[in-house]
Amino acid sequence: MSRKRRLQDTDIAAALCDDDASEDGLEFDDDSIADPDFDPEMEGLTEEMVEELIDEFGDASSDGEFDNHVDTLIRTLQNDEITTSTQVEPIQSTSSDCNLPASRSQGKKPKKLNLRWKKKNLELNALQLAFKGNETLSPDTLELDTPVQFFLKLFPPELIETIVEQTNLYVVQKDPSNTFRVTDLDIRQFIGIVFLMSLIKLPRVTSHWAPILGTELIQRTMALNKFEKIRQLLHFNDNSKAVPRSDPNHDRIFKFRPVVDTLNTSYKEITLEKQLCVDEQMCSTKARNVLKRYNPNKPHKWGYKIYVLSGVSGFAYKTEIETGTENVVNQGEPDLGASSNVVMRLARIIPRHENFRLYFDNYFTSLPLLEYLVKEGILSLGTIRRNRIPDCKLSSEKVIKKKERGYSEEYVADVNGVEVSTVVWKDNKVVTLASTFAGQNPISDVSRYDKKQSKYIDIKRPFVVAEYNRHMGGVDLIDSIMGIYKIQLRSKRWPMRLFYHYLDLSIANAWLLYKRVCKHKIIPKKSIKGSADFRLDVAASLCQMGTKSSTTTRRSLETEIVAKKRKGPTQHAPPQAVRQDQIGHWPYFISFYYNTTQSWNM
Repeated sequence: MSRKRRLQDTDIAAALCDDDASEDGLEFDDDSIADPDFDPEMEGLTEEMVEELIDEFGDASSDGEFDNHVDTLIRTLQNDEITTSTQVEPIQSTSSDCNLPASRSQGKKPKKLNLRWKKKNLELNALQLAFKGNETLSPDTLELDTPVQFFLKLFPPELIETIVEQTNLYVVQKDPSNTFRVTDLDIRQFIGIVFLMSLIKLPRVTSHWAPILGTELIQRTMALNKFEKIRQLLHFNDNSKAVPRSDPNHDRIFKFRPVVDTLNTSYKEITLEKQLCVDEQMCSTKARNVLKRYNPNKPHKWGYKIYVLSGVSGFAYKTEIETGTENVVNQGEPDLGASSNVVMRLARIIPRHENFRLYFDNYFTSLPLLEYLVKEGILSLGTIRRNRIPDCKLSSEKVIKKKERGYSEEYVADVNGVEVSTVVWKDNKVVTLASTFAGQNPISDVSRYDKKQSKYIDIKRPFVVAEYNRHMGGVDLIDSIMGIYKIQLRSKRWPMRLFYHYLDLSIANAWLLYKRVCKHKIIPKKSIKGSADFRLDVAASLCQMGTKSSTTTRRSLETEIVAKKRKGPTQHAPPQAVRQDQIGHWPYFISFYYNTTQSWNM
């Protein structure tokens, strides 16, 4: 028995285009225009009914009514013909249409928004603005005490183990006869030394091992040759598993991907803040690499571009390195364009329908993005470019420049069921903002310096501007924290430059989390460590944890006398994490070798 052949897309398309395949033999049986013989007025009339109509018109011809009926009938038919020709067009089938598969996408552009802007104020009730999420930190996070615990919370030991495994694998792949191996302790000490070098600036790396300029803690922690060897061989992924560049699944940051994924996983475990923002970050470098970008608006114009989702405190919850191939839309998500898709991807970790507030600048903002976020239960606000506002009714920049300083106006439109407010405000420059929860009102006063009057004056400021300025600077804040004690070690390997950047980001995040926990525990500000002290504590702990303290020898009499006259402070105590690491407090055996054959001269 022969099996039935499965219908292909071409067979289905050919059947749909075949006139004989229809039930009544007419392709356009329901279209009065496609069938020229179709008469809607005369269909179903019999000869007797036609004769009665003729007789009726004949009886009325004597008093002139027949002419009036005829004129009315002609005008009606003409109006119907004009209306029908403007609303419906005949469908013309071609051979090329029949050859196309039914499931192929024609690549249509998204529909252009036709908006009606109204000059009014955006007003939302308290229920629509109420925050339904939770900003309380988890009990595990609140139990953290020492600085190194905060750092290892965000830079987990599992990542250190991965680095150890991949580094040793690379050593074997490069030279099987090489016996050099690294351990978890070596990587922790390497990171601690790197943090110390960011605090202690010397002309070159080798100066830290110099007899005069050298740093004692670094010298006691690791030898120079070993440090340089680790810096040379450090790896984060298996090179043998890399996909070739010709493959569509090729990952440009494959060598560094495990670090980014692991850190993003640990960052997002921290409870999100109510106000979040998305902005760009630059990992400065001038190396020759396809990932290098140029951004003239940043202090470091050349480098690797990183998109960051951070809170108003500056804590970074998620990062994404721009490679040019990450613009992939998941199933169920709209394609909003390359820049707006960045916000959509970073916002995946935000809980839905809890009224979190998300801020971004004009590079990301578009009306479809605002609409998408509102339907996901996320309120949003951002500066916007004029060419991204369809049918914009705001006054032109040329007109607004003639207005007085502090002038503003607002227009609101319905974007597919979502009310979006656009506000333009004149300060030193003209700025345009779009929001789904903030508008022009309430207007407040703000102090600005006037060069013409050489004094500070009060001008009007819309509420949406104040809201944007108050909560948008999270990424810039963590940039400034990272830049004060930045790791400035140079390397020809691009993964190492990104690794140093993410070390700075992790310790800055750890310090911000430490301050957040101290605020929750109501610790006095005088007792909270600053950024430098926090970094120094982490560096010293990573260098000394897991090692035994060196045995002290008895000092000479002269040294004792000098020390007693000096009466300086007591010996520096190691960090708490080092004192409680359970190492160095056990007795250990010392071997004595006595030469019994040695003769003694009495």
